[in-house]
Amino acid sequence: MNNIAFYNVHYVYQDLHKNILSLAEGLTEEQLRWRPEGYSTSIGFHLWHLARESDFLRARILELVPELGHEFGAALEIWKQDRLAEKWGFPTAIRETVGTGLSDEDAANLPIPPKEELLDYLRRAYQAAEKFVELLDLQYPVFKDGDANLIKKIQNIRLNILIFLVHDGRHLGMMECLKGLLTGFGSATEKRG
Repeated sequence: MNNIAFYNVHYVYQDLHKNILSLAEGLTEEQLRWRPEGYSTSIGFHLWHLARESDFLRARILELVPELGHEFGAALEIWKQDRLAEKWGFPTAIRETVGTGLSDEDAANLPIPPKEELLDYLRRAYQAAEKFVELLDLQYPVFKDGDANLIKKIQNIRLNILIFLVHDGRHLGMMECLKGLLTGFGSATEKRG
Protein backbone atom coordinates (compact mmCIF):
# COMPACT_ATOMS: atom_id res chain seq x y z
CA MET A 1 0.00 0.00 0.00
CA ASN A 2 1.29 3.45 -0.92
CA ASN A 3 1.09 6.08 1.78
CA ILE A 4 1.14 9.62 0.48
CA ALA A 5 2.25 12.53 2.65
CA PHE A 6 0.88 15.85 1.49
CA TYR A 7 3.11 18.90 1.62
CA ASN A 8 2.83 22.37 0.21
CA VAL A 9 5.34 22.03 -2.63
CA HIS A 10 4.53 25.50 -3.93
CA TYR A 11 5.54 27.06 -0.61
CA VAL A 12 8.75 25.01 -0.42
CA TYR A 13 9.61 25.92 -4.03
CA GLN A 14 9.14 29.62 -3.28
CA ASP A 15 11.17 29.41 -0.07
CA LEU A 16 14.07 27.60 -1.71
CA HIS A 17 14.05 30.02 -4.63
CA LYS A 18 14.04 32.96 -2.21
CA ASN A 19 17.11 31.55 -0.44
CA ILE A 20 18.96 31.02 -3.72
CA LEU A 21 18.18 34.55 -4.89
CA SER A 22 19.15 36.00 -1.51
CA LEU A 23 22.54 34.31 -1.69
CA ALA A 24 23.07 35.55 -5.25
CA GLU A 25 21.96 39.10 -4.58
CA GLY A 26 24.58 39.47 -1.85
CA LEU A 27 27.47 38.69 -4.19
CA THR A 28 29.64 40.98 -6.27
CA GLU A 29 30.33 40.32 -9.96
CA GLU A 30 33.75 38.96 -9.01
CA GLN A 31 32.35 36.65 -6.34
CA LEU A 32 29.76 35.37 -8.81
CA ARG A 33 32.54 34.29 -11.19
CA TRP A 34 35.15 33.08 -8.67
CA ARG A 35 35.98 29.40 -8.50
CA PRO A 36 38.64 27.52 -6.60
CA GLU A 37 41.74 26.48 -8.51
CA GLY A 38 41.08 23.29 -10.40
CA TYR A 39 37.31 23.62 -10.09
CA SER A 40 35.24 24.14 -13.24
CA THR A 41 32.12 25.92 -11.99
CA SER A 42 31.42 29.18 -10.21
CA ILE A 43 28.34 30.32 -8.33
CA GLY A 44 27.36 32.10 -11.54
CA PHE A 45 27.42 28.79 -13.39
CA HIS A 46 25.15 27.21 -10.77
CA LEU A 47 22.71 30.13 -10.99
CA TRP A 48 22.62 29.93 -14.78
CA HIS A 49 22.11 26.15 -14.61
CA LEU A 50 19.23 26.51 -12.13
CA ALA A 51 17.54 29.06 -14.37
CA ARG A 52 18.01 26.87 -17.47
CA GLU A 53 16.73 23.73 -15.76
CA SER A 54 13.62 25.45 -14.35
CA ASP A 55 12.91 27.15 -17.66
CA PHE A 56 13.40 23.91 -19.60
CA LEU A 57 11.35 21.72 -17.24
CA ARG A 58 8.23 23.89 -17.41
CA ALA A 59 8.39 24.22 -21.20
CA ARG A 60 9.10 20.52 -21.71
CA ILE A 61 6.18 19.44 -19.52
CA LEU A 62 3.85 21.74 -21.45
CA GLU A 63 5.17 20.33 -24.72
CA LEU A 64 4.66 16.72 -23.62
CA VAL A 65 1.32 17.21 -21.81
CA PRO A 66 -0.71 19.72 -23.87
CA GLU A 67 -3.92 18.51 -22.21
CA LEU A 68 -2.97 20.52 -19.13
CA GLY A 69 -4.67 23.43 -20.83
CA HIS A 70 -3.89 26.82 -22.33
CA GLU A 71 -4.01 28.56 -18.94
CA PHE A 72 -0.58 27.02 -18.23
CA GLY A 73 0.89 29.09 -21.02
CA ALA A 74 2.93 28.23 -24.06
CA ALA A 75 5.56 25.49 -24.19
CA LEU A 76 8.22 28.11 -24.78
CA GLU A 77 11.47 28.63 -22.93
CA ILE A 78 12.54 32.14 -21.90
CA TRP A 79 16.03 31.04 -23.02
CA LYS A 80 14.83 30.60 -26.61
CA GLN A 81 12.25 33.36 -26.65
CA ASP A 82 14.79 35.99 -25.54
CA ARG A 83 17.63 34.38 -27.55
CA LEU A 84 19.84 34.45 -24.46
CA ALA A 85 22.39 31.97 -25.84
CA GLU A 86 23.13 34.31 -28.72
CA LYS A 87 22.95 37.44 -26.58
CA TRP A 88 25.42 36.06 -24.04
CA GLY A 89 27.78 34.55 -26.62
CA PHE A 90 27.31 30.86 -25.91
CA PRO A 91 29.21 28.63 -28.34
CA THR A 92 26.86 27.25 -30.99
CA ALA A 93 27.61 23.64 -30.05
CA ILE A 94 26.26 24.09 -26.51
CA ARG A 95 23.48 26.66 -26.92
CA GLU A 96 20.78 24.10 -26.19
CA THR A 97 22.42 22.69 -23.07
CA VAL A 98 20.88 23.07 -19.65
CA GLY A 99 24.27 22.54 -18.06
CA THR A 100 24.27 18.80 -17.54
CA GLY A 101 26.75 16.66 -19.39
CA LEU A 102 29.15 19.50 -20.13
CA SER A 103 32.85 18.79 -20.00
CA ASP A 104 34.77 20.54 -17.23
CA GLU A 105 36.38 22.72 -19.89
CA ASP A 106 33.04 23.75 -21.42
CA ALA A 107 31.55 24.45 -17.98
CA ALA A 108 34.57 26.54 -16.98
CA ASN A 109 34.39 28.56 -20.19
CA LEU A 110 30.67 29.34 -20.34
CA PRO A 111 30.16 33.07 -20.76
CA ILE A 112 28.32 33.90 -17.55
CA PRO A 113 26.42 37.16 -18.17
CA PRO A 114 26.49 40.22 -15.89
CA LYS A 115 24.90 39.56 -12.51
CA GLU A 116 21.72 41.55 -13.06
CA GLU A 117 21.00 39.89 -16.42
CA LEU A 118 21.62 36.46 -14.92
CA LEU A 119 19.42 37.17 -11.91
CA ASP A 120 16.68 38.55 -14.14
CA TYR A 121 16.65 35.28 -16.06
CA LEU A 122 16.69 33.25 -12.84
CA ARG A 123 13.84 35.29 -11.32
CA ARG A 124 11.69 34.94 -14.45
CA ALA A 125 12.38 31.19 -14.74
CA TYR A 126 11.56 30.69 -11.05
CA GLN A 127 8.44 32.82 -11.29
CA ALA A 128 7.19 30.76 -14.25
CA ALA A 129 7.99 27.48 -12.45
CA GLU A 130 6.25 28.62 -9.27
CA LYS A 131 3.19 29.76 -11.20
CA PHE A 132 3.13 26.38 -12.95
CA VAL A 133 3.26 24.46 -9.65
CA GLU A 134 0.58 26.66 -8.11
CA LEU A 135 -1.73 26.24 -11.10
CA LEU A 136 -1.11 22.50 -11.26
CA ASP A 137 -2.22 22.12 -7.65
CA LEU A 138 -5.29 24.31 -8.24
CA GLN A 139 -6.37 22.71 -11.51
CA TYR A 140 -5.40 19.12 -10.69
CA PRO A 141 -5.66 18.46 -6.97
CA VAL A 142 -4.97 14.91 -5.87
CA PHE A 143 -7.66 12.76 -7.39
CA LYS A 144 -8.33 9.08 -8.00
CA ASP A 145 -11.14 9.17 -10.53
CA GLY A 146 -10.92 10.27 -14.13
CA ASP A 147 -8.77 9.64 -17.15
CA ALA A 148 -6.13 7.10 -16.04
CA ASN A 149 -3.67 8.36 -18.66
CA LEU A 150 -3.94 11.95 -17.43
CA ILE A 151 -3.69 10.86 -13.79
CA LYS A 152 -0.42 9.03 -14.60
CA LYS A 153 0.93 12.10 -16.40
CA ILE A 154 0.07 14.37 -13.45
CA GLN A 155 1.78 11.94 -11.07
CA ASN A 156 4.90 11.97 -13.26
CA ILE A 157 4.86 15.77 -13.40
CA ARG A 158 4.65 15.95 -9.61
CA LEU A 159 7.52 13.48 -9.28
CA ASN A 160 9.65 15.61 -11.62
CA ILE A 161 8.80 18.74 -9.64
CA LEU A 162 9.97 17.05 -6.44
CA ILE A 163 13.15 15.86 -8.14
CA PHE A 164 13.87 19.42 -9.26
CA LEU A 165 13.18 20.70 -5.76
CA VAL A 166 15.89 18.38 -4.42
CA HIS A 167 18.13 19.34 -7.36
CA ASP A 168 17.83 23.04 -6.54
CA GLY A 169 18.60 22.35 -2.88
CA ARG A 170 21.77 20.48 -3.82
CA HIS A 171 22.93 23.40 -5.96
CA LEU A 172 22.17 25.84 -3.15
CA GLY A 173 24.45 23.76 -0.92
CA MET A 174 27.21 23.85 -3.54
CA MET A 175 26.88 27.63 -3.88
CA GLU A 176 26.94 28.09 -0.11
CA CYS A 177 30.12 26.01 0.02
CA LEU A 178 31.74 28.11 -2.72
CA LYS A 179 30.71 31.29 -0.92
CA GLY A 180 32.15 29.93 2.33
CA LEU A 181 35.45 29.07 0.63
CA LEU A 182 35.61 32.53 -0.91
CA THR A 183 34.49 34.69 1.99
CA GLY A 184 34.93 32.49 5.04
CA PHE A 185 31.23 32.84 5.74
CA GLY A 186 28.52 30.52 4.53
CA SER A 187 24.88 30.19 5.47
CA ALA A 188 25.75 28.47 8.76
CA THR A 189 28.15 31.16 9.91
CA GLU A 190 27.52 34.71 10.89
CA LYS A 191 29.94 37.52 10.13
CA ARG A 192 31.00 39.01 13.42
CA GLY A 193 32.09 42.52 14.18
